[in-house]
Amino acid sequence: MKKILPLISLILLFYCSKSESTNPNSNLDNNSNQIETFGDWSPDFKDQTSNFTQTRTGSQGNNETREINVTKTEEVILSIESIQGMDINEDGDNYDITSQEISTYTASEGLGTFITSETISIKSDIDIIIKNSGNVNLDITSLSNNKVIINANPSNGYEFLGWDGPSILKPTSVNPIEIDIKSDKEIKANFLNINDPDYSGIGFYADPIFSKINHNNLLSYLEAFILDAERYGVDLSYINDACINLFFDENITYAGGTNAFCKENQVRISLGKTYWDNQLKMLMSRPYSNPLHSETTIFGFHLMWHELGHDILNIGHTCNDTPNFLNHPSATGCDKDSELQYTKHMLWFTDDSNPETSEENKGFHNALYNFYNKINQNQITTYGNSCPCPSIDTCIDSNNVTCGWKWSKTLGESIIPSDWCFTQDHSYENYSQEYLGLCTDDKSVRNTINTNQIICEE
Repeated sequence: MKKILPLISLILLFYCSKSESTNPNSNLDNNSNQIETFGDWSPDFKDQTSNFTQTRTGSQGNNETREINVTKTEEVILSIESIQGMDINEDGDNYDITSQEISTYTASEGLGTFITSETISIKSDIDIIIKNSGNVNLDITSLSNNKVIINANPSNGYEFLGWDGPSILKPTSVNPIEIDIKSDKEIKANFLNINDPDYSGIGFYADPIFSKINHNNLLSYLEAFILDAERYGVDLSYINDACINLFFDENITYAGGTNAFCKENQVRISLGKTYWDNQLKMLMSRPYSNPLHSETTIFGFHLMWHELGHDILNIGHTCNDTPNFLNHPSATGCDKDSELQYTKHMLWFTDDSNPETSEENKGFHNALYNFYNKINQNQITTYGNSCPCPSIDTCIDSNNVTCGWKWSKTLGESIIPSDWCFTQDHSYENYSQEYLGLCTDDKSVRNTINTNQIICEE
């Protein structure tokens, strides 16, 4: 009996050991105690500009995914060619304002950012013409507000006169100036040699309208007058359809006069040829002898604007303290000994902060605005003794016109066809029979004349 018990115990021990070694759950129990590890997320964030999905695989074969959000911010960087160190549009200067769009893409989960940039382009082409000797520099601290400050620096022996050009509405001596850069700009910095002044190409001479005036062509003054009025908000284009007579008269000793005062369909100005030659055209031989502020007397500008103001704008002589095209000692209430201020006192370049040269007191362009808009002017409302102004076609007097003809035409002779207009600018020949305007019928000139009588017919 004692021998049998050890044998049974041995058999049981062998059986238990064998059962444990072949248990299929033994390895799983061991691995369940280990932590699964994962590799890197893929794909990397490099140049994605929109949301994307990342995945990764674990050490035990499991996969994970996540959504990456990509946000975009944009910024426009403004600069100047001189800072970029290149003439981007190859126009020969480095003043142009540049623009470059910068886009920043940022990924969620702290994956970082990357930046893209567009090609540098020109936002505003700034053309600055330097007249004579000097230089300009640009302050771009206000670029974020679409502004730039330009400062002019004269060379030794020169002075800075002021700014003008197509992009400067009113030429000014204010320095520095601030301009907006929302559009292209073209301006000119005017410097003058102090010891040997040369005003050619400066101010009045460089104005896009006035510079086209030809003193040998009186019609060029009228063309400039109409264009000048337009830029101050007054439409005089109807004058192009009027009967126009601008001529020299060798028989008069005064400067000039108008014979179609306040008649809308006629412009008739006679100029004293002797006065014109002796007082005005002689300035051609010494164009630099006058100070810049008096340059507008050159080539009869003041005289023509004075007479055209009478004829077209229907304004009479004035007696103002400030410069005025129509200032004249003959104005009502004017002290004939007073020192009237004319065009020569109007400054082309004005400084609004200086009362001596301000736009209000001396400004040439301010004077033009008041002139065309009839501000501070003596507006004429009647012609002669009783006729309304602008006069009706049937308002006549012995020294003017009736039915299109001068009164000095041969009495009783019929008029010629209504579509004809005598417009020889520089001739005063046969003026006594000159036809001045339209007429609706073929009635004869009156055969009775009272030289002091004005007739207004309905």
